[in-house]
Amino acid sequence: MDSYRLARQTLLGTLGLGQSNRDPLAEFAEHLVAALSGGQLAESRVQANYDLRSVDGEYVQVKYLANPLSDWPNEHTVRTIPGVDWYALVVYEAFAVTGVLAFPPDLTEICATLGKRHPAQSTSLQFTRRNWWTIRDNADAYRQLGMRIWVPPFL
Repeated sequence: MDSYRLARQTLLGTLGLGQSNRDPLAEFAEHLVAALSGGQLAESRVQANYDLRSVDGEYVQVKYLANPLSDWPNEHTVRTIPGVDWYALVVYEAFAVTGVLAFPPDLTEICATLGKRHPAQSTSLQFTRRNWWTIRDNADAYRQLGMRIWVPPFL
C-alpha cells in the first residue's frame, strides 16, 4: 500500500488535485479529455451527468475503460445522457492511454457501422475490444460519423 499511496499522491499532485479519494484513473481521464478538447473541468468533481464543458459550451461526460494488453476482460456501455453533448471514453491498456473516443448523443450510425446487434442502438453502444480496434484503425471513417478520436502521440 505504501507504494500505491506514494504513486497516487504523485499523480494527484501532478494534476494539482491535492487529496482525493476518487479513482485516480477517472481523475486523470477527466484532465486528459479537458486538455485534448480545450475544455473546462466542472466546478464539482462529483456532480452528476457531465465532467467538463468544451470551449463551445458543450457538456462532456468522461468515463474510462481499463484492460491489460493481452486480453480485455472488461467492456463498457456507452450511453446517451440527456442534456449531455458528448460521451468521452478514455481507453487504458496496461495502464497506458491508448486512445480517447468522444461519442455524439445519437449512436445509431456508429452502431450500424460497427455491425452491432444489441437493442437501443440510438442511445447505447456495447463497446468491445474489437470495436476499439475497428474505430482506431478506421478513425477517419468514424470521424465522418460524428466522433472525435485522439490516439497517441497526443500533440
